[in-house]
Amino acid sequence: MNTQYFPIVRAKAGEMEALKRLDASTIARCTPISEVTKLDGTDLERARKRSSTPYEDYLDKRAQSIAAVFKGKHVILDTSQWPVGFATEGGEQVLSYVCSALSELGVIVCPVIGYDRWESIEYQETIKSMVLPEKAFFCIRLDSIAIEDFGDLDHLDEIIEDMVASAGLNETSTPVLVDIGDVTRLPVQEVMEIVETAYGHMKGLGFDYIVMSASSIPDSIEKAVKERDSTGLVQRKEMIVWKGFMSANPNASLYFGDYGIRNPRASDIIATNMNVKIRYTISNAFFIARGHSVQGEDGYAQSQKLSRVIVNSVHYRKPEFSWGDLKIMECSLGGITGSSTNWISFDTNHHIKSVAAEIFEFTTQLAAVSARV
Repeated sequence: MNTQYFPIVRAKAGEMEALKRLDASTIARCTPISEVTKLDGTDLERARKRSSTPYEDYLDKRAQSIAAVFKGKHVILDTSQWPVGFATEGGEQVLSYVCSALSELGVIVCPVIGYDRWESIEYQETIKSMVLPEKAFFCIRLDSIAIEDFGDLDHLDEIIEDMVASAGLNETSTPVLVDIGDVTRLPVQEVMEIVETAYGHMKGLGFDYIVMSASSIPDSIEKAVKERDSTGLVQRKEMIVWKGFMSANPNASLYFGDYGIRNPRASDIIATNMNVKIRYTISNAFFIARGHSVQGEDGYAQSQKLSRVIVNSVHYRKPEFSWGDLKIMECSLGGITGSSTNWISFDTNHHIKSVAAEIFEFTTQLAAVSARV
């Protein structure tokens, strides 16, 4: 059964804390796709004041935070947010630099090969020169450019074939991530058509291990819940599509992935007037409790009121369900308030636990139905 979950998570403090707090059985059912975000803006300015090698210091810290959770385990590593030709102070490409750092720290690191980057000769040479540790593998990521190229299959096949030959890939053991990205404006049927097309074609090319990923959560809370100090539901289209596809094709090797509780385009910059909110994952949807600007009444302390909304709703599981649920209960009782980074941790921890359980329950039911037919 394809019970493994592939959450795309940023290698940031909030997400790493959420992963660290997961129970052993949940973490065993997760293969994270860890995105090392680019160092820029005010963070880069501060880093330059502290060190003559700000990029390498930053990447070392990201590797250490990943290794603190996943030493001895598989992690799929993606650095697509960095410019394709970017090099560290020592002249090394970001992908190979972080892979080397993680390997030295005992992580079984599996680099992502980006379809959208393959036209760069420098990028190709980086991939060709990488020697993977034992049990590691490459992962091909098909993003929006590749999805468009499904309309020109000869061109797509030429690029995929070149990837396979250049990197020495084995199609049967190389996962393909079909990353649809932000689907907030796409109807479920269109997302389903993308998945069906991509899955069918990649299987035809000999790939056995297909992962779909998308995100239905908007890039701003105002688009999710229009009214301040209110609640709303956001449909998780990616989960609905995956369940629909698997129900129609119970023997398919399509695995599920998503972007957690963040939109793929969401900024890491914390706005001074951000709205306090809790994004609580439920079956096929997000239940969102939205407050108002932190500059308004109660500031971050709004989280205590919003936590009571979650706890008193029909959707709340129980404090024992996850560390995130425990922190929501503590906040509802006035024990904590939490920063924006804390709430990314709490919400992400509950989300991953919830989705891993949802996948396991669905595939178990599907297997039972298939066995009776």
